[in-house]
Formats: sequence, C-alpha cells, structure tokens
Amino acid sequence: MLIDEPVSAETTSTGRPSQISGARGCYQVRRVLEEWQAPGQARFYRLQVITPDGLAIAEVTAPPAPATDSWTLRRVWS
Repeated sequence: MLIDEPVSAETTSTGRPSQISGARGCYQVRRVLEEWQAPGQARFYRLQVITPDGLAIAEVTAPPAPATDSWTLRRVWS
C-alpha cells in the first residue's frame, strides 16, 4: 500500500529508526532489512516492523543530514 505520509522516528545511536509513529499508528522496528542512500538524497530504509496485526514490512525515508525531522512512511506490507 502506497502511503507517502510524514511520520516521526525514534532512532538508535547510529541513526537507524527504532520506532516510527504517525497517523496510522506506532510501529516498533524489529530489524533493518535494507538501507541505502544516493549522494545528497534522502536515506532509504526497508524495515521489518511490529504492528497491532503482527509483522509487516515498511519503507521509510529519512532526510539527508543534518535534518532529522522529515521522515516519510512510503509503504507498508502486511
């Protein structure tokens, strides 16, 4: 499901998301499946998350450094 909505993210000391929250609820990150970033672009994460309905896959983007407040939840698959 394509979502493309802003979310907030709690991050670990390395900057990886540990929890994402938005209008659709709060998702605890179980593990980071993929992570990449093109030079000067947003960092992309594919995550395994825990939802109220069980495990799901989420794609989120983080803004390029030094910004930290413009996370976007792009997609979620149950």
